[in-house]
Amino acid sequence: MNNVYANLNIYFEEPNWICEYSRKNGDDIEICKIFFDFEPPTCDVYKYFLKNFNNLTFQKSEFNAEKTVLL
Repeated sequence: MNNVYANLNIYFEEPNWICEYSRKNGDDIEICKIFFDFEPPTCDVYKYFLKNFNNLTFQKSEFNAEKTVLL
């Protein structure tokens, strides 16, 4: 059985607020970004996802957690 993880981040990047939803299923990581012109209250984000979740476009991430990163 695969574990499924989801993460939602909202941050400001001039001139928009960006809602970044990422999900991990097994080894696959997919990301979707939604742009807001205003700071979205939590209830608006929740409503948006309830109404539009089936229409979201996810992109595969190139991130590989198993590679060694040298700092």
